[in-house]
Amino acid sequence: MKKTLAAFALAGSIALIGSAPAMAATYPPLPPQAAVSDGVVGPGETFIFRGQGFLAGESLTIRVTPGNPPAASGANIAGSRAVAARISVVTEAQTLKATADANGAFEVPVAINEPGTYLLTATGDTSGITVGPVTVTVAASLANTGGAPLASTGGTPLANTGTDASLLLWGAAGVGALGLGAVGVIVARRNKNEASA
Repeated sequence: MKKTLAAFALAGSIALIGSAPAMAATYPPLPPQAAVSDGVVGPGETFIFRGQGFLAGESLTIRVTPGNPPAASGANIAGSRAVAARISVVTEAQTLKATADANGAFEVPVAINEPGTYLLTATGDTSGITVGPVTVTVAASLANTGGAPLASTGGTPLANTGTDASLLLWGAAGVGALGLGAVGVIVARRNKNEASA
């Protein structure tokens, strides 16, 4: 009977410890939200659009929609920067594709050439979850004319959620179950030794 209890305690502790990494990867799900690395950029300047709250590995549709254009200034924009992914947005919404990572998050570099205000959203193709809109202003006055690189004016990054308290609780429960299993094995061996003496 004692060997059976010890075996159950050991099996339970192994089950708890074995399931902790799986729970850490999928629970709790990240809350849906989106942000950009910089809310005011120059024409052609690359910024990062990031979001979370999607299914792991889900295909995403990202829309860049023109908002209110700035007042005409008559400024002549000279120079440009080479970027990997340019989006030329004038009057129509543009669509990009991305894939969420294992945590349901994504990051996409975006560059918009025309001055104006733009709204960015991301929608999960499977879940239908939409994050955003996030507003980005492309200011003609920030055009890079080949001089020093443009300074980042900030932006609101996503919060680092860190370790969840429930993960620590499950870890403590697993350690406790492992300890109980070890005590059960020791008691069973001690009783066996006393019985054989």
